[in-house]
Amino acid sequence: MSDSDAIAFFDALPPDERAALDTALREQPALAEAFARWQSLRAGVRAELARDLPDRALLVLYALADDDLLTDDEQAQVDAARPAIDAALAAHPGLAAAVRRIRADRDAFEAAWADAMPSAPEAVPARPAHASRLAADRPALRAARPTRWVVRVAAMLSVVAFGSLLTWMAMRDAGWETVAGDQTVTLADGSTIQLAEGARLQLSEDDARTARLLGGRALFRIVRDEAHPFEVTTPNAEVMVLGTTFTVEATEAETDVTLVSGVVTLQPRATPDAAVRLAPGERSRVLALDAPTAPEAADLAALAWTGTVFSKELTAGEIARRLGVAFDTSVAVDSALAGEAVSGEFGADGLEDALDKLALVLGARVEADGAGFRIVE
Repeated sequence: MSDSDAIAFFDALPPDERAALDTALREQPALAEAFARWQSLRAGVRAELARDLPDRALLVLYALADDDLLTDDEQAQVDAARPAIDAALAAHPGLAAAVRRIRADRDAFEAAWADAMPSAPEAVPARPAHASRLAADRPALRAARPTRWVVRVAAMLSVVAFGSLLTWMAMRDAGWETVAGDQTVTLADGSTIQLAEGARLQLSEDDARTARLLGGRALFRIVRDEAHPFEVTTPNAEVMVLGTTFTVEATEAETDVTLVSGVVTLQPRATPDAAVRLAPGERSRVLALDAPTAPEAADLAALAWTGTVFSKELTAGEIARRLGVAFDTSVAVDSALAGEAVSGEFGADGLEDALDKLALVLGARVEADGAGFRIVE
């Protein structure tokens, strides 16, 4: 086992291998630093799971609720906790793998039991209304079905599944740089990502065209590269981009995308085939494990937090008003020009640049006065 593998499975090492790793940690500062980082990350993952899914047994019951294995009390617990479990599955997609593992192990256990106990078939009671799996999807029901045993075995296997999940989530974040807060990040190709206060973003150290928005709002200005699409991943969705300007707002259970220019596709991580394609000025969102909403007209005024005015046929007077709000000053337009419809982006490079752009489009000039600025013919 390599030192890096030993770090990931430290808790499961036999005494001799753990002693060898302890020696390596003392002799290799870089390895010791990686181990400390991994322990910190694992603690964070455990805290997230403890917060979002405090009772692990509920996940086991949830996984087995598609069959007739639960008592009425257990089914009631699952039904009551289902919204919280669905939210946890959306926030931590790896949990879905744990659910699939529990179900697969249950089916394998039932098949092995049937092979060992081939005689005296019993009548099988009718499925309760909550059972969702079709009979064709399940192994044939056989003799002396060990229903309560299956639950206990599944509960034991869930511990293994959670251990594997914690390791996977810890290793998942290796090779990613995390940035947070009110700042703008410039990528190697010139693309920029503007984060709102409270946003958390991860950038891949190996793939410059990949980012994870863990939470909060971000404005992406992505340089076009048809050979290498840009991908943004949130807790429950993925956004694929060729080159465009768009915003993403993410929580643990919801992703909201607004497209300013270019083309993007939005798809749930749970069902990637259920994708929608957005056109400029449209928005869509993914809630929990649902398919994206149908694209609808976006209110670009909601992007005022970026400090940029995004205009699609706004009047020059309205653009001037929004610039004044964004830069806390007075911006006016002569009445003869105020009704002109203008499209574009104003303010990303400062107020002076925005005013010059607007004046150029209108064939006008910018004048400063004691109160602020005015665009005149």
